Amino acid sequence: ASYFPAVSPGELIAIFGSDLGPATPAGLQVDASGSVATTIGDTQVLFNGVASPMIFASASQVNAVVPFGATTGTTQVQVQYQGQDSTSFPVTVVAAAIGILSASSNGVGQAVAVNQDGTPNSPLNPATPGSVVTFLATGAGQWSPAGVDGEIVGSGDLPRPILPVRALVGGQPAEVQYAGGAPGIVEGVIQVNLLIPAASQTGAAVPLVLQVGDSISQPGITLAIRSSAPAIAAPR
Repeated sequence: ASYFPAVSPGELIAIFGSDLGPATPAGLQVDASGSVATTIGDTQVLFNGVASPMIFASASQVNAVVPFGATTGTTQVQVQYQGQDSTSFPVTVVAAAIGILSASSNGVGQAVAVNQDGTPNSPLNPATPGSVVTFLATGAGQWSPAGVDGEIVGSGDLPRPILPVRALVGGQPAEVQYAGGAPGIVEGVIQVNLLIPAASQTGAAVPLVLQVGDSISQPGITLAIRSSAPAIAAPR
């Protein structure tokens, strides 16, 4: 999400290269146990030899979820395609490496967010100050109850990050009404329900910052927030 080089347990990551996977891209699959499969398109990603849940595989890019068992320090990562292993490379693992998902998938600009009425937040459809906006992030680190690799989040006993979660909208503190698992999405994605401050900065690109523990989301992520319409007295 952020394109930061470090990773955290449960984080969705992307690896770029050549001949990493199939020429025809393969998407997420659910195995017989109901978990996200660790092999798609004959492709796996291994963290210290542990196969991770796979989100996407293609020749130039693979997306996977860092195992929750990854410990802080350095881990060795390999991509395996049709039984052939890439050269392993070291990756730094930290407690949290929070990143907000962007609509453009390039780590900047409009966040993947939904307004209180269920419609996508965008410059053409801004949120109202005092309303709740929901957005997605990843890299919050360990969860409680403990994260399970490849588990799809259900509607009950929603997992929450162990580390505290805070947010700023336009530089102002914003109330985090919920931060935890997103029902129907693989564990590792964090859903945040945020109350937009009543006196929020407004505009098509209001800065959004999420902090989990000591980790701060990438700069350049924004929400669209409308100016409150002025009250007009009815003619007499």
